[in-house]
Amino acid sequence: MYIALFIPVLTFGGAEKVVIALANGLAEKGHKVDLVLIKREGQLLDTVSDKVRIVSLNSKKTFLSVWKLKSYLKESRPEFLLSGLDNANIVSSLAMRIAKVKTKHIITLHTNLKQSYLRPRTKLHRFYPAWMRKLFPHADHFVAVSNCVAKQSGNFLGVNDDRIEVIYNPVINSKIKERALEAVDNPWLNDPNYFTMVAAGRIFEAKDYPTMLKAFAKVLQEAPHARLIILGDGKQTIRREMEDIISKEEMGHAVELCGFVHNPYAYINKASLFVLSSKWEGFGNVLVEALYLGKPVISTACECGPEEILQKGKFGSLVPVGKPDELAKAMIDEIKVKSFRDKEALSLHLKQMEDEYVVSRYEEFLQQRVEETKG
Repeated sequence: MYIALFIPVLTFGGAEKVVIALANGLAEKGHKVDLVLIKREGQLLDTVSDKVRIVSLNSKKTFLSVWKLKSYLKESRPEFLLSGLDNANIVSSLAMRIAKVKTKHIITLHTNLKQSYLRPRTKLHRFYPAWMRKLFPHADHFVAVSNCVAKQSGNFLGVNDDRIEVIYNPVINSKIKERALEAVDNPWLNDPNYFTMVAAGRIFEAKDYPTMLKAFAKVLQEAPHARLIILGDGKQTIRREMEDIISKEEMGHAVELCGFVHNPYAYINKASLFVLSSKWEGFGNVLVEALYLGKPVISTACECGPEEILQKGKFGSLVPVGKPDELAKAMIDEIKVKSFRDKEALSLHLKQMEDEYVVSRYEEFLQQRVEETKG
């Protein structure tokens, strides 16, 4: 099969890592794979396999790439175009309609659209829902990264369930444990006298780091040896809000905002606990990574992802969204009593998120679309 995957750039993010894993895995299986970008840039660029052809549209903005993507489709004519992230899905939908090619368009849904657009983040985002509802139903099929995303986004778009396939993200690979063993130059992580919590993810509204910091302030009152490391960069307005909370609560000695790090696995591996405080997710790749590295985890029971990953609390603690008191209690409980998880059951559960398994699921799914065309 000839498969093209379209995503704007390869900056550090969950959806970007998923696209690279799919591109590399499908190319390894012998398929012709193009990774189409608006710009050939991003921290993850060097993780793309030599077997994958990188196509740069050389556009300044995602929405300015419609005609260049149309030209690519008419010239290359891949059998499938898989697009991911909302802006890329909109642009690819427009390009497909203009190009009028036989390429099958598969839209991948990485987030809970219903939740994402309750409060549009920019003026442009206010137009996204109307554009998506108008354009997306013309796609040939959809893949959602969780059952919750399939349900909520399907309702949001007015797309029937039978058009949405659920395939979990390809999160787990052998390199995670290799990289997790690398050294970390951090005194808290290298000193067993500290109970160090780690959080990781881009700083923006969905992650709700302010609630995590308010919870941690309460934890310090009972456990002064606790420490918190937050990995990730993003919105400066939210980072300043986080810094204000740290200053107000006098937690500068116990909280570190590390920004972007190339190897979050090494931090997670040395942590005493992994914490996620999101208001919403699409899946929650980092939760899977923490579980795979054998870490106890606490997460908000947000839509979507964490409840499926943690099996409603079987493999980690779940707390309500936006409740610092309850998050703090869960943190303190983990400090006082080490939680027990069924390792065998967890291992079986995580197999659904292994690279090889997920790539095979995508290959099977695409092959079924080919057979439908022949039929």
